Amino acid sequence: MSDRSLSRRAIILGACLAAAIGLGATAWGVFHPGVLKHYSDSPDSIGITQWAERADASDMVRWWTGTWIQADSYYYRPLASYLFWLEYRAFGHNFQGHVVISWLVHAAVCVCLYLLALRLYPGPSRIAAASAILAVVLVNVRLGPEGPHWPVAPVAYSVVAWWPAQTDQMSLLLSLLALLTLDRWLEGESRLGPAQAAGLWVAALLFKEMALVLPLIAGLLALYRHGTAALRPLTPAEEERSALRPGAVWLICLPSLAAAAGFLALRSALIPYGWGIESKPLAFYPRKVIFLLASRPYTILVSHEPWLPIAAAFTAAAVYVWVRLRRRPSAVWLVVALIGGNGLIAQLVSGNFALLTIPGQVGALGTMSLLALGIITLAHVRVGWPWALLGMALATHLPLLYVWGPHYFYWPAGFWALFNAGLWHYVGLRAREGTLIWPQRPESDDLGARLDSPPEQDV
Repeated sequence: MSDRSLSRRAIILGACLAAAIGLGATAWGVFHPGVLKHYSDSPDSIGITQWAERADASDMVRWWTGTWIQADSYYYRPLASYLFWLEYRAFGHNFQGHVVISWLVHAAVCVCLYLLALRLYPGPSRIAAASAILAVVLVNVRLGPEGPHWPVAPVAYSVVAWWPAQTDQMSLLLSLLALLTLDRWLEGESRLGPAQAAGLWVAALLFKEMALVLPLIAGLLALYRHGTAALRPLTPAEEERSALRPGAVWLICLPSLAAAAGFLALRSALIPYGWGIESKPLAFYPRKVIFLLASRPYTILVSHEPWLPIAAAFTAAAVYVWVRLRRRPSAVWLVVALIGGNGLIAQLVSGNFALLTIPGQVGALGTMSLLALGIITLAHVRVGWPWALLGMALATHLPLLYVWGPHYFYWPAGFWALFNAGLWHYVGLRAREGTLIWPQRPESDDLGARLDSPPEQDV
């Protein structure tokens, strides 16, 4: 566990910083009157409060046996219904009060994401803490999808400002708490981890169906911690390491996937017209996957001059070569080469070297260059933990194959942040050990395994 050598005070300070980042990044939408009006005028905001206003005892029973508080919307979310009813009792039609609750829940999500990253990132604890804070920053700046009446803004900002998305927030918050609890069990720190995680997961499901993906994420967490030992019985030599959990993947995934199927069946029986897994043409799935994973790069590429992809490839290649050189020239020369090279590309391809002076063009270039560098880095990864984080991020997209809306990207934003900060952490570990340069150390050296394996427990 990466935070084993951090003091309790350091962990609390890091958690406070994570909360402050989440609060600061989304504060504008909480207090600006224009933003509040834009989101509070939505039919869902008005409808939920109206249904809460006339809710009686029979409605509170119906929330468990039929549609949720917004009865004309076919969802089964009983805990979300009670949350919105309580908020109406506290704030009425004062939507800023509802948004403040979203604001505080987002801060709690940022804290949980920080604590999970702190546990999962291997290597020195101080480096892991810095990478965990980076994950919190990334979840707050990740842009949402473009669509009709959807302003282009960070996912976290939009979700906080549009308070009905508390269903997504609470579902993610409880799921992160479940993962933290389960990880303590996987590390031999708790005996009640599976039961506690199961309770949190059920609560997350009763807020929103996005939590259906949690069993897959939990299985990847078990693989992350124990590798193939989580898939098979242990050898006699491995049994001495009591922290290992033989067959943990099956112990976690099989019962929870069966429970998820039961939840969907119950939901379908209670709400026959509710959302569910629908049959789609075979060609639908690859198209939707490509859209979900490549819509942002595609939008950038078609919205800018044709010099951009060439310049991004040049930038990524130049940075990669500079990082890998045994004797690196000053970073000043790298910057000069990037400015001169990209200016020349802009002139030759698009006939305007001044494209480098336009903030929008430079921002797009930076985004595409980081994407290219991330792909290059991932191609060099020969250990399991970054791939497990990538698998978690991909798993969060499964519900998006059937439903759509900017708030559904709150879960992916969190796990993409965990993965992307993890890639930076991986590079940081390599830089600290001097293994980024050419030539690499011999394959027989076990440095990679020592770097990428979770640290042993202190005796």
